[in-house]
Amino acid sequence: MMLKREFVKRRGTKLVAGEIPYRFAGPNIYWLGLDENVEGIDWPTPFRVQNVLDTAVMMGANALRSHTLAASVGHPKSLMPTLRQMNEEAWVKVDFALDEIAKRGLRVMIPLVCNWSYYHGGRSTFTSWRGIGDAEDFYYDRQVIADFQWYIGQILNRTNTINGLMYKDDPSILAWELGNELNDVPADWVQEMCRYIKGIDSNHLISHGKQFEVDADKLDIPELDIIDVHYYPPSAEQLHADVDKVSSAGKVYIAGEYDWSSDQTGSFLQAVEGNEKVSGTFFWSLFGHHDQGGYVQHNDGFSVHYPGHGYSDVWLGRIQALRQHAYQLRQARIPEILITEAPLILSTDEGRIVFRGVAGSATYTLERSSKSPSGPWQPVIERQAYHNGEWKDALRVKEEKVYYRIKAITLNGVEGPYSQPVQSLAF
Repeated sequence: MMLKREFVKRRGTKLVAGEIPYRFAGPNIYWLGLDENVEGIDWPTPFRVQNVLDTAVMMGANALRSHTLAASVGHPKSLMPTLRQMNEEAWVKVDFALDEIAKRGLRVMIPLVCNWSYYHGGRSTFTSWRGIGDAEDFYYDRQVIADFQWYIGQILNRTNTINGLMYKDDPSILAWELGNELNDVPADWVQEMCRYIKGIDSNHLISHGKQFEVDADKLDIPELDIIDVHYYPPSAEQLHADVDKVSSAGKVYIAGEYDWSSDQTGSFLQAVEGNEKVSGTFFWSLFGHHDQGGYVQHNDGFSVHYPGHGYSDVWLGRIQALRQHAYQLRQARIPEILITEAPLILSTDEGRIVFRGVAGSATYTLERSSKSPSGPWQPVIERQAYHNGEWKDALRVKEEKVYYRIKAITLNGVEGPYSQPVQSLAF
Protein backbone atom coordinates (compact mmCIF):
# COMPACT_ATOMS: atom_id res chain seq x y z
CA MET A 1 0.00 0.00 0.00
CA MET A 2 1.25 3.49 -0.84
CA LEU A 3 2.22 5.52 2.21
CA LYS A 4 0.16 8.65 2.78
CA ARG A 5 2.46 11.68 2.96
CA GLU A 6 2.89 15.37 2.44
CA PHE A 7 4.52 17.04 -0.54
CA VAL A 8 8.03 18.33 0.01
CA LYS A 9 7.98 22.14 0.09
CA ARG A 10 10.57 24.86 0.39
CA ARG A 11 10.74 27.00 3.50
CA GLY A 12 13.44 29.54 2.82
CA THR A 13 16.67 27.65 2.16
CA LYS A 14 15.43 24.37 3.63
CA LEU A 15 12.96 21.64 2.74
CA VAL A 16 10.01 20.46 4.80
CA ALA A 17 7.49 17.64 4.49
CA GLY A 18 4.46 19.03 6.24
CA GLU A 19 6.00 20.67 9.29
CA ILE A 20 8.92 18.25 9.52
CA PRO A 21 12.38 19.28 8.24
CA TYR A 22 13.38 17.13 5.28
CA ARG A 23 16.95 16.15 4.42
CA PHE A 24 17.76 13.28 2.11
CA ALA A 25 20.52 11.03 0.84
CA GLY A 26 20.44 8.29 -1.74
CA PRO A 27 21.61 7.11 -5.14
CA ASN A 28 21.27 8.11 -8.73
CA ILE A 29 19.49 5.24 -10.51
CA TYR A 30 19.35 6.80 -13.93
CA TRP A 31 18.06 3.71 -15.80
CA LEU A 32 14.72 3.03 -14.06
CA GLY A 33 12.66 4.05 -17.10
CA LEU A 34 14.94 2.87 -19.92
CA ASP A 35 18.18 0.93 -19.60
CA GLU A 36 21.32 0.51 -21.69
CA ASN A 37 23.11 -2.10 -19.61
CA VAL A 38 21.53 -5.48 -20.38
CA GLU A 39 21.56 -6.79 -23.97
CA GLY A 40 20.88 -3.51 -25.71
CA ILE A 41 18.52 -0.67 -24.88
CA ASP A 42 15.37 -1.93 -23.20
CA TRP A 43 13.08 -1.44 -20.24
CA PRO A 44 14.39 -2.86 -16.96
CA THR A 45 12.45 -5.87 -15.70
CA PRO A 46 10.19 -5.58 -12.66
CA PHE A 47 12.72 -7.65 -10.70
CA ARG A 48 15.54 -5.24 -11.48
CA VAL A 49 13.47 -2.20 -10.49
CA GLN A 50 12.33 -3.78 -7.24
CA ASN A 51 15.75 -5.21 -6.40
CA VAL A 52 17.62 -1.93 -6.81
CA LEU A 53 14.98 0.01 -4.85
CA ASP A 54 15.13 -2.55 -2.05
CA THR A 55 18.91 -2.15 -2.10
CA ALA A 56 18.58 1.64 -1.89
CA VAL A 57 16.34 1.28 1.17
CA MET A 58 18.87 -1.05 2.81
CA MET A 59 21.52 1.60 2.17
CA GLY A 60 19.44 4.08 4.16
CA ALA A 61 18.17 6.07 1.18
CA ASN A 62 15.05 8.14 1.56
CA ALA A 63 15.29 9.63 -1.93
CA LEU A 64 16.84 8.99 -5.33
CA ARG A 65 17.35 10.69 -8.68
CA SER A 66 16.43 9.07 -11.99
CA HIS A 67 16.88 10.59 -15.45
CA THR A 68 14.89 8.18 -17.60
CA LEU A 69 11.61 8.53 -15.73
CA ALA A 70 11.10 11.62 -17.91
CA ALA A 71 14.24 12.35 -19.96
CA SER A 72 13.37 9.66 -22.49
CA VAL A 73 13.00 10.70 -26.14
CA GLY A 74 14.05 9.62 -29.62
CA HIS A 75 14.45 5.86 -29.07
CA PRO A 76 11.75 3.33 -30.10
CA LYS A 77 11.33 2.30 -26.45
CA SER A 78 11.46 5.82 -24.99
CA LEU A 79 8.48 7.79 -23.72
CA MET A 80 8.39 9.90 -26.90
CA PRO A 81 10.02 7.98 -29.79
CA THR A 82 9.12 10.61 -32.37
CA LEU A 83 7.97 14.20 -32.06
CA ARG A 84 4.67 14.48 -30.16
CA GLN A 85 4.02 10.73 -30.40
CA MET A 86 3.75 8.96 -27.05
CA ASN A 87 4.70 5.33 -26.34
CA GLU A 88 2.09 3.97 -23.91
CA GLU A 89 4.02 0.79 -23.20
CA ALA A 90 7.02 2.85 -22.08
CA TRP A 91 4.83 5.08 -19.92
CA VAL A 92 3.43 2.02 -18.11
CA LYS A 93 7.01 1.04 -17.20
CA VAL A 94 7.49 4.46 -15.61
CA ASP A 95 4.13 4.11 -13.84
CA PHE A 96 5.43 0.89 -12.30
CA ALA A 97 8.72 2.43 -11.17
CA LEU A 98 6.99 5.42 -9.56
CA ASP A 99 4.54 3.16 -7.76
CA GLU A 100 7.38 0.98 -6.43
CA ILE A 101 9.23 4.09 -5.27
CA ALA A 102 6.14 5.25 -3.38
CA LYS A 103 5.54 1.83 -1.80
CA ARG A 104 8.97 2.01 -0.16
CA GLY A 105 8.48 5.49 1.25
CA LEU A 106 11.10 6.90 -1.11
CA ARG A 107 10.98 10.15 -3.09
CA VAL A 108 12.47 10.81 -6.51
CA MET A 109 13.93 13.83 -8.30
CA ILE A 110 13.28 13.61 -12.03
CA PRO A 111 15.17 15.53 -14.75
CA LEU A 112 12.95 16.47 -17.70
CA VAL A 113 15.66 16.45 -20.38
CA CYS A 114 19.39 15.77 -20.68
CA ASN A 115 22.10 18.14 -21.81
CA TRP A 116 23.94 15.24 -23.43
CA SER A 117 23.03 13.10 -26.44
CA TYR A 118 22.87 9.76 -24.66
CA TYR A 119 20.77 6.70 -25.51
CA HIS A 120 17.70 8.19 -23.81
CA GLY A 121 17.86 11.33 -25.93
CA GLY A 122 18.46 14.93 -24.98
CA ARG A 123 17.98 18.52 -26.07
CA SER A 124 19.64 17.74 -29.42
CA THR A 125 16.82 15.27 -30.07
CA PHE A 126 14.29 18.11 -29.93
CA THR A 127 16.27 20.35 -32.28
CA SER A 128 16.95 17.54 -34.76
CA TRP A 129 13.24 16.82 -35.00
CA ARG A 130 12.83 20.34 -36.38
CA GLY A 131 15.78 20.03 -38.74
CA ILE A 132 17.98 22.28 -36.61
CA GLY A 133 21.67 21.34 -36.45
CA ASP A 134 22.66 23.45 -33.45
CA ALA A 135 21.49 21.98 -30.12
CA GLU A 136 21.84 25.43 -28.51
CA ASP A 137 18.66 26.44 -30.35
CA PHE A 138 16.83 24.24 -27.85
CA TYR A 139 16.77 27.38 -25.71
CA TYR A 140 15.89 29.90 -28.44
CA ASP A 141 13.76 28.42 -31.22
CA ARG A 142 10.10 29.05 -30.36
CA GLN A 143 8.86 25.89 -32.08
CA VAL A 144 11.37 23.73 -30.19
CA ILE A 145 10.41 25.44 -26.93
CA ALA A 146 6.75 24.73 -27.69
CA ASP A 147 7.58 21.08 -28.40
CA PHE A 148 9.41 20.74 -25.10
CA GLN A 149 6.59 22.40 -23.19
CA TRP A 150 4.10 20.07 -24.86
CA TYR A 151 6.20 17.12 -23.71
CA ILE A 152 6.41 18.49 -20.16
CA GLY A 153 2.62 18.83 -20.15
CA GLN A 154 2.28 15.15 -21.09
CA ILE A 155 4.46 14.20 -18.13
CA LEU A 156 2.77 16.39 -15.55
CA ASN A 157 -0.75 15.41 -16.63
CA ARG A 158 -0.01 11.70 -16.93
CA THR A 159 -2.26 9.46 -14.80
CA ASN A 160 -0.42 6.51 -13.30
CA THR A 161 -2.15 3.34 -14.52
CA ILE A 162 -1.23 1.49 -11.31
CA ASN A 163 -2.15 3.87 -8.48
CA GLY A 164 -4.43 6.33 -10.30
CA LEU A 165 -2.43 9.43 -9.33
CA MET A 166 -1.61 12.10 -11.85
CA TYR A 167 2.13 12.72 -11.81
CA LYS A 168 1.54 16.32 -10.79
CA ASP A 169 -0.39 15.00 -7.76
CA ASP A 170 2.16 12.37 -6.70
CA PRO A 171 3.93 13.32 -3.42
CA SER A 172 6.60 10.67 -4.00
CA ILE A 173 8.03 13.00 -6.64
CA LEU A 174 10.45 15.21 -4.74
CA ALA A 175 11.00 17.77 -7.50
CA TRP A 176 11.15 18.25 -11.24
CA GLU A 177 14.63 19.06 -12.46
CA LEU A 178 14.62 21.19 -15.62
CA GLY A 179 17.37 19.02 -17.05
CA ASN A 180 20.48 17.04 -16.28
CA GLU A 181 23.58 19.25 -16.34
CA LEU A 182 22.10 22.00 -18.50
CA ASN A 183 25.11 24.26 -18.99
CA ASP A 184 25.09 27.88 -20.21
CA VAL A 185 21.32 28.13 -20.15
CA PRO A 186 19.68 31.54 -20.65
CA ALA A 187 18.07 32.71 -17.42
CA ASP A 188 14.97 33.78 -19.36
CA TRP A 189 14.50 30.20 -20.56
CA VAL A 190 14.79 28.85 -17.00
CA GLN A 191 12.23 31.32 -15.73
CA GLU A 192 9.84 30.59 -18.59
CA MET A 193 10.03 26.85 -17.95
CA CYS A 194 9.55 27.30 -14.20
CA ARG A 195 6.45 29.39 -14.82
CA TYR A 196 5.11 26.91 -17.36
CA ILE A 197 5.56 23.96 -14.98
CA LYS A 198 4.07 25.74 -11.98
CA GLY A 199 1.14 26.84 -14.11
CA ILE A 200 0.22 23.17 -14.42
CA ASP A 201 1.69 21.69 -11.24
CA SER A 202 1.48 23.72 -8.05
CA ASN A 203 2.54 20.80 -5.85
CA HIS A 204 6.14 20.21 -6.80
CA LEU A 205 9.42 22.05 -6.47
CA ILE A 206 11.65 22.86 -9.44
CA SER A 207 15.40 22.31 -9.55
CA HIS A 208 18.10 23.55 -11.90
CA GLY A 209 21.74 22.54 -12.02
CA LYS A 210 24.89 23.34 -13.93
CA GLN A 211 27.73 20.84 -14.15
CA PHE A 212 30.43 21.42 -11.52
CA GLU A 213 29.40 24.89 -10.31
CA VAL A 214 26.57 27.16 -9.24
CA ASP A 215 24.76 28.83 -12.11
CA ALA A 216 24.83 32.26 -10.49
CA ASP A 217 22.51 34.09 -12.89
CA LYS A 218 19.65 31.74 -11.92
CA LEU A 219 19.73 32.65 -8.23
CA ASP A 220 17.35 35.58 -8.64
CA ILE A 221 14.59 33.61 -10.40
CA PRO A 222 11.68 33.60 -7.92
CA GLU A 223 10.01 30.50 -9.35
CA LEU A 224 13.15 28.37 -9.04
CA ASP A 225 13.43 26.44 -5.76
CA ILE A 226 16.55 24.26 -5.83
CA ILE A 227 20.09 24.58 -7.15
CA ASP A 228 21.78 21.25 -7.95
CA VAL A 229 25.60 21.00 -8.18
CA HIS A 230 27.65 17.96 -9.30
CA TYR A 231 31.09 17.05 -7.94
CA TYR A 232 33.78 15.06 -9.77
CA PRO A 233 35.83 14.87 -7.58
CA PRO A 234 33.99 15.91 -4.41
CA SER A 235 35.48 18.82 -2.50
CA ALA A 236 34.47 19.95 0.99
CA GLU A 237 35.88 23.41 0.31
CA GLN A 238 33.93 23.80 -2.92
CA LEU A 239 30.80 22.46 -1.24
CA HIS A 240 30.85 25.15 1.45
CA ALA A 241 31.47 27.89 -1.11
CA ASP A 242 28.58 26.68 -3.28
CA VAL A 243 26.23 26.35 -0.32
CA ASP A 244 26.99 29.90 0.77
CA LYS A 245 26.15 31.27 -2.70
CA VAL A 246 22.91 29.35 -2.95
CA SER A 247 21.64 29.93 0.58
CA SER A 248 22.53 33.64 0.45
CA ALA A 249 20.12 33.88 -2.49
CA GLY A 250 17.37 32.14 -0.49
CA LYS A 251 17.44 28.91 -2.51
CA VAL A 252 17.70 25.26 -1.49
CA TYR A 253 21.06 23.60 -2.19
CA ILE A 254 21.62 19.93 -3.07
CA ALA A 255 24.50 17.84 -4.43
CA GLY A 256 22.75 16.02 -7.26
CA GLU A 257 25.74 13.87 -8.20
CA TYR A 258 29.12 13.11 -6.64
CA ASP A 259 31.93 10.61 -7.09
CA TRP A 260 31.67 8.26 -4.10
CA SER A 261 34.95 6.49 -4.96
CA SER A 262 37.22 9.52 -4.47
CA ASP A 263 39.82 9.87 -1.72
CA GLN A 264 38.02 13.10 -0.82
CA THR A 265 34.59 11.55 -0.35
CA GLY A 266 34.93 11.10 3.41
CA SER A 267 35.69 14.77 4.08
CA PHE A 268 32.98 15.76 1.59
CA LEU A 269 30.30 13.74 3.38
CA GLN A 270 31.42 15.08 6.77
CA ALA A 271 31.09 18.60 5.38
CA VAL A 272 27.58 17.82 4.15
CA GLU A 273 26.50 16.37 7.48
CA GLY A 274 27.85 19.35 9.39
CA ASN A 275 26.23 21.99 7.17
CA GLU A 276 22.50 22.28 7.82
CA LYS A 277 22.09 24.34 4.64
CA VAL A 278 22.71 21.20 2.56
CA SER A 279 19.32 19.61 1.95
CA GLY A 280 20.47 16.42 0.28
CA THR A 281 22.93 14.35 -1.73
CA PHE A 282 22.73 11.75 -4.50
CA PHE A 283 25.81 9.60 -5.19
CA TRP A 284 26.54 8.29 -8.68
CA SER A 285 25.32 5.52 -9.13
CA LEU A 286 23.58 2.30 -8.00
CA PHE A 287 23.05 -1.03 -9.80
CA GLY A 288 21.40 -4.17 -8.53
CA HIS A 289 21.31 -7.85 -9.37
CA HIS A 290 20.95 -9.20 -12.88
CA ASP A 291 17.88 -11.33 -13.64
CA GLN A 292 20.15 -14.08 -14.94
CA GLY A 293 22.66 -14.10 -12.08
CA GLY A 294 25.39 -11.85 -10.76
CA TYR A 295 25.17 -8.06 -10.82
CA VAL A 296 24.35 -5.70 -13.65
CA GLN A 297 27.62 -4.21 -14.87
CA HIS A 298 28.18 -0.58 -15.87
CA ASN A 299 31.81 0.24 -16.38
CA ASP A 300 32.05 3.99 -15.82
CA GLY A 301 34.13 3.61 -12.64
CA PHE A 302 31.40 4.90 -10.32
CA SER A 303 29.05 1.90 -10.09
CA VAL A 304 27.97 0.63 -6.67
CA HIS A 305 26.96 -2.98 -6.03
CA TYR A 306 25.87 -2.97 -2.40
CA PRO A 307 27.22 -4.25 -0.04
CA GLY A 308 30.10 -4.63 -2.47
CA HIS A 309 31.94 -7.19 -4.54
CA GLY A 310 35.19 -7.13 -6.40
CA TYR A 311 36.23 -3.87 -4.74
CA SER A 312 39.32 -3.08 -2.70
CA ASP A 313 38.94 -2.86 1.08
CA VAL A 314 39.18 0.92 0.78
CA TRP A 315 36.31 1.07 -1.67
CA LEU A 316 34.23 -1.35 0.41
CA GLY A 317 34.67 1.06 3.32
CA ARG A 318 33.51 3.95 1.16
CA ILE A 319 30.42 2.03 0.11
CA GLN A 320 29.55 1.40 3.76
CA ALA A 321 30.17 5.10 4.43
CA LEU A 322 27.38 5.92 1.97
CA ARG A 323 24.96 4.00 4.20
CA GLN A 324 26.24 5.68 7.35
CA HIS A 325 25.91 9.08 5.67
CA ALA A 326 22.29 8.47 4.70
CA TYR A 327 21.29 7.86 8.31
CA GLN A 328 23.57 10.52 9.77
CA LEU A 329 22.16 13.23 7.52
CA ARG A 330 18.71 12.81 9.00
CA GLN A 331 20.01 11.81 12.45
CA ALA A 332 18.41 8.38 12.36
CA ARG A 333 19.54 5.17 14.01
CA ILE A 334 21.37 2.76 11.71
CA PRO A 335 19.40 -0.52 11.72
CA GLU A 336 20.72 -4.01 11.18
CA ILE A 337 20.13 -5.33 7.67
CA LEU A 338 17.76 -8.29 7.52
CA ILE A 339 17.23 -10.48 4.47
CA THR A 340 13.67 -11.77 4.11
CA GLU A 341 13.89 -12.94 0.50
CA ALA A 342 15.48 -16.17 -0.71
CA PRO A 343 17.75 -16.38 -3.74
CA LEU A 344 16.30 -18.04 -6.84
CA ILE A 345 18.15 -20.97 -8.39
CA LEU A 346 17.94 -20.58 -12.17
CA SER A 347 19.95 -23.53 -13.47
CA THR A 348 21.92 -26.53 -12.21
CA ASP A 349 23.03 -27.97 -15.57
CA GLU A 350 26.07 -30.26 -15.27
CA GLY A 351 26.82 -29.02 -11.77
CA ARG A 352 27.02 -25.35 -12.79
CA ILE A 353 24.83 -23.46 -10.36
CA VAL A 354 23.33 -20.21 -11.60
CA PHE A 355 21.14 -18.21 -9.24
CA ARG A 356 19.62 -14.78 -8.83
CA GLY A 357 20.81 -12.83 -5.81
CA VAL A 358 18.88 -10.77 -3.28
CA ALA A 359 19.22 -7.26 -1.89
CA GLY A 360 21.53 -6.93 1.10
CA SER A 361 23.46 -10.13 0.47
CA ALA A 362 27.21 -10.07 1.03
CA THR A 363 27.82 -13.82 0.70
CA TYR A 364 25.89 -17.02 0.00
CA THR A 365 25.99 -20.61 1.17
CA LEU A 366 25.14 -23.40 -1.29
CA GLU A 367 24.11 -26.82 -0.01
CA ARG A 368 23.16 -30.11 -1.65
CA SER A 369 21.43 -33.31 -0.74
CA SER A 370 21.82 -36.63 -2.52
CA LYS A 371 18.78 -38.06 -0.73
CA SER A 372 15.68 -35.83 -0.92
CA PRO A 373 14.49 -32.20 -1.02
CA SER A 374 14.24 -32.31 2.77
CA GLY A 375 17.89 -33.36 3.30
CA PRO A 376 20.18 -34.19 4.87
CA TRP A 377 22.17 -31.23 3.51
CA GLN A 378 25.89 -30.79 3.04
CA PRO A 379 27.63 -27.51 2.23
CA VAL A 380 29.14 -27.15 -1.24
CA ILE A 381 30.22 -23.51 -0.96
CA GLU A 382 30.09 -21.60 2.31
CA ARG A 383 29.76 -17.84 2.76
CA GLN A 384 31.31 -16.79 -0.51
CA ALA A 385 30.61 -13.70 -2.58
CA TYR A 386 28.81 -14.28 -5.86
CA HIS A 387 29.12 -11.90 -8.77
CA ASN A 388 30.26 -13.71 -11.89
CA GLY A 389 27.08 -15.51 -12.91
CA GLU A 390 27.63 -19.13 -11.81
CA TRP A 391 29.28 -21.49 -9.36
CA LYS A 392 30.66 -24.97 -10.05
CA ASP A 393 29.99 -27.99 -7.85
CA ALA A 394 33.44 -29.58 -8.14
CA LEU A 395 32.33 -32.81 -6.45
CA ARG A 396 29.36 -33.47 -8.71
CA VAL A 397 29.47 -36.69 -10.73
CA LYS A 398 27.56 -37.22 -13.96
CA GLU A 399 25.42 -40.12 -12.81
CA GLU A 400 24.31 -38.40 -9.62
CA LYS A 401 20.87 -36.95 -9.02
CA VAL A 402 20.98 -34.28 -6.31
CA TYR A 403 19.07 -31.36 -4.82
CA TYR A 404 20.43 -27.86 -4.23
CA ARG A 405 19.38 -25.00 -1.99
CA ILE A 406 20.98 -21.65 -1.21
CA LYS A 407 20.73 -18.84 1.33
CA ALA A 408 22.03 -15.28 1.50
CA ILE A 409 24.03 -13.78 4.39
CA THR A 410 24.57 -10.12 5.31
CA LEU A 411 27.89 -8.45 6.11
CA ASN A 412 27.14 -8.95 9.81
CA GLY A 413 26.49 -12.66 9.36
CA VAL A 414 22.70 -12.55 9.57
CA GLU A 415 21.26 -15.36 7.43
CA GLY A 416 18.25 -15.13 5.18
CA PRO A 417 15.83 -17.94 4.27
CA TYR A 418 16.79 -20.89 2.09
CA SER A 419 15.63 -21.08 -1.49
CA GLN A 420 13.23 -23.77 -2.55
CA PRO A 421 15.19 -26.98 -3.21
CA VAL A 422 15.82 -27.65 -6.90
CA GLN A 423 16.46 -31.11 -8.29
CA SER A 424 19.42 -31.53 -10.61
CA LEU A 425 19.21 -34.60 -12.82
CA ALA A 426 22.10 -36.79 -13.85
CA PHE A 427 23.96 -35.81 -17.00
